[in-house]
Amino acid sequence: MSERLVERRRTARVGLAPDHRLQMNASLPVQLLEINLSGVLLASKTELAVGDRGALRIELGSRSLDVTIEIRAVSPESRAGGKPQYQMGAAFVGTTAEQRMLLGELLGLE
Repeated sequence: MSERLVERRRTARVGLAPDHRLQMNASLPVQLLEINLSGVLLASKTELAVGDRGALRIELGSRSLDVTIEIRAVSPESRAGGKPQYQMGAAFVGTTAEQRMLLGELLGLE
């Protein structure tokens, strides 16, 4: 007795080569240690790699700035309790004129 499977999908699945990657965006807490017009120094429990890019939201008072950063340097730091922490230098990339102006205002340069 053979039982026939009923196809319930609206469209058929297509088989592809197995060598694909899934990149998932994740949010992670960081501490902003330093900031200037060209970039930031961050501290985090999570290590990122040189070249990683991400969106950074900086909130100062009632103002906020969303910028893309690229990690340029990573340095492990030891903390009390033996838990690792990483300091990461990152540069702002692809900033618009409006973002640069807001950054200058946030830094008190405008």
